[in-house]
Amino acid sequence: MSERTSQRKLEDMVSALSERDKLVLSTVRQCRYLTTKHIRRLHFLEAATVTAALRATNRNLNRLKNMGLVDTLSRRVGGVRAGSGSLIWYLTVAGERLLRFENKGSFPLRRFFEPSPHFLAHTLAVTECFVQLTEICNCDGLRLTSVELEPDCWRSYNHKGKLNTLKPDLFAITICGEYEDRWFVEVDLDTEAPVTILEKCRRYYEYYRSGLEQKQHKVFPLTVWIVPDVARKDSITTHIRTEFSKQPKIFIVITPDELAPLLSQGVETGGLC
Repeated sequence: MSERTSQRKLEDMVSALSERDKLVLSTVRQCRYLTTKHIRRLHFLEAATVTAALRATNRNLNRLKNMGLVDTLSRRVGGVRAGSGSLIWYLTVAGERLLRFENKGSFPLRRFFEPSPHFLAHTLAVTECFVQLTEICNCDGLRLTSVELEPDCWRSYNHKGKLNTLKPDLFAITICGEYEDRWFVEVDLDTEAPVTILEKCRRYYEYYRSGLEQKQHKVFPLTVWIVPDVARKDSITTHIRTEFSKQPKIFIVITPDELAPLLSQGVETGGLC
């Protein structure tokens, strides 16, 4: 699609899309990179079996690809033998322009770049967290009322006269019964040294002390570190508690299988760090 694509052509393309097509495109843009399986888990829930749902997802994505709106990376999750569900999708420039047209230019044009292995692995891990949040809230009587990924979830604040930016991986608001919970989420792949984790925590304390979040929403979100395993959980928890022993407890460190209980049951004070 050229820079000077006519409004009529954009209108024709938009009219050829179903509401689910538009949701799929919006999700691909929001997550930046995600697999066929991710899209199936989010948008193709009515099929009788997982296999049927995956086939329907592939048909939908291939049609959008033929329209020039999405494409796949050469790499796959698990390699070529992992099957079509492992394809990694991204929004093309044409897809970006179509969504900008549909949303009246409400967001800047974001062009594709070839991601590094580390960036891709982390982005897919954040996408998996987003999908899990959606699935948990669909099944456990919870409601996911808001979810923001980078850069929409970033927060600007002033610290010692300098403008800084807090960069969570994800921000979410969930409703459980009569309670609304707000969460900043950090997805850890056990690739960062503890000193890097602690520096990120210091930025959270800087933002906490700015009072901006509390002034606007009356509460500061709990920051959830999602780590791969119990050993990493124990290590990060110990480092945070040691380094910030005299600071307010605004963090919790969990493994992925602890996310659902946290959302539905909350956290006891002793679990915070």
